[in-house]
Amino acid sequence: MSFIGNRQTRKPRLFLPVFLMLGFLSMSGIVTAETIKVAVASNFARTLTLLADDFKSHSGHDIQVISGSTGKLFMQIKHGAPFDVFMSADERRPELLVSESYADGMTAHVYARGRLVLVSNMKPSADCQSVLRSEQLKHLSIANPKIAPYGYAAKQVLSGLSLWPELQAKLVMGENVAQAMQFVSTENAQAGLVARSMLAVSRHETFQCEWTVPAHMHDPISQKMVVLKKTKHRQAAMAFLSYVKTGRAKQIIKQAGYDIES
Repeated sequence: MSFIGNRQTRKPRLFLPVFLMLGFLSMSGIVTAETIKVAVASNFARTLTLLADDFKSHSGHDIQVISGSTGKLFMQIKHGAPFDVFMSADERRPELLVSESYADGMTAHVYARGRLVLVSNMKPSADCQSVLRSEQLKHLSIANPKIAPYGYAAKQVLSGLSLWPELQAKLVMGENVAQAMQFVSTENAQAGLVARSMLAVSRHETFQCEWTVPAHMHDPISQKMVVLKKTKHRQAAMAFLSYVKTGRAKQIIKQAGYDIES
């Protein structure tokens, strides 16, 4: 009897320190901190890096950034890529993922509205828009309209100006808008219709002119995000979704050249 009694009295002394240690680790975030893979449209990759640093400082969670064209990332998700969150450059593809049960519709959120800008290495004869009609223009870069929302918007603008047919031979298409911007930055194209947010990346560049395209000249570039159903890190993914909706995150997004919803 005394032996059993001794075992019973020793249990609290053996297990209490372990319990306290696990509780401390949980509160400090060491146990719950996770790394989530975020597939993001190339135009938003730099901004996501800024958000990721701020998010980690407040939550402890890490973000692995995987960037590319919206169309290619969409197909990778459908083929089983192990992403946790998808930040698209449009609304259509996240909505398709929801309708096909790849993503959680309750998590769908428009995190930014993109703006298109014309930049040129050529000095315009009049306003910056006149570059598009110049005979000296040899190459105009845009993102591929078939897979990149900014490219589709660029095509709409050129079609609205009745320039799409005559500029076909001069177009240099990037796989995504970041590549389209690179063509202009390296002067492989005299001008380009790119994301306004790309100017923050290439602010060291000195362009001869810039023209922010009026929003009514193309469909809204509403960039939507969703949490994917196959995520193994739902807690961290949902925490990131909540963070993106905060005023702190919205300010970072706005400073990067995007419009945001109030």
